[in-house]
Amino acid sequence: MAFPVTFLFLSLVSLPLLAAAALGCDRSGRSAGPAPAPPSVAPAPVREQAARVADGGVTPEAADGGATSAAAAGDAAAAAARAAPLRADAPFVELPVEGFPSAVVSVPNGATARRPVLIASHGNYDRPEWQCQVWRDIVGDGVFVLCPRGVARPDSPSASDVRFTYESNARLEQEIDAGLAALRARFPEHVDPGAVLYTGFSLGAIMGSAIAARRAALFPRLVLVEGGHDKWTPATAKAFADGGGQRVLFVCAQAGCGGAAAAAAARLEKAGVLARVARSKEAGHRYDGPVAEETRRALDWLIDGDPRW
Repeated sequence: MAFPVTFLFLSLVSLPLLAAAALGCDRSGRSAGPAPAPPSVAPAPVREQAARVADGGVTPEAADGGATSAAAAGDAAAAAARAAPLRADAPFVELPVEGFPSAVVSVPNGATARRPVLIASHGNYDRPEWQCQVWRDIVGDGVFVLCPRGVARPDSPSASDVRFTYESNARLEQEIDAGLAALRARFPEHVDPGAVLYTGFSLGAIMGSAIAARRAALFPRLVLVEGGHDKWTPATAKAFADGGGQRVLFVCAQAGCGGAAAAAAARLEKAGVLARVARSKEAGHRYDGPVAEETRRALDWLIDGDPRW
């Protein structure tokens, strides 16, 4: 019995392809040579589209239902969404802030898309430069780290070694808002407009707890290092949860901090907020060294589920 013409045609096309596929990989699955040339016969959908264009005079875009134009439009939109690479003279820049002393910012040099913001609030008798350096080491160079300065302490060691504090949590909140506005104005194509990760050490943690309880939608995730745990009453924990609060990470380097933080974490969990306590080895009241290492290890839990990170 004679074979159908269609079967014969497919056999003639398929046999060279099968042979080429067999020769194209070695036994471990790696490429053993250049890929075989594509078959000279166009796939059926292309042949059918060409016939319709020739018969009816329709454009290829109309023939494929506008898919070509849609794909081109999507490519153009994607290209527009990519910003020019962020260029700064140094990893850390000074950011003028209206109504407040200048902040320090760790910038994601080379970023071509919007990147999230981390607020790093220092402790009493501290410096924003030190916070920014430690947090850049923890999170890397792919995000903005905004470090508000606060006010100078009159008992600073010297004019070349000025230390800072914050007047109140309300004043720090205003400084953060002004700093975020300045950051977005300076890097409008690169700053993500969404929620901000708040971190604070000691005084910065204490004041941050009060701020976040009022502004949970902006600060739904917190890192509180060596402080802030005693501010989480059942009422503030509920306010944080009701406002959209999601996760709180306490980091402690002293035994007294660890016990108080565990109690605060329990109150937050009861209110519906995920909370965790990370303990470094006994290192005193500090945020660098082993405390920073413990913070880095726990950070994946804190940012889990946030695709921006």
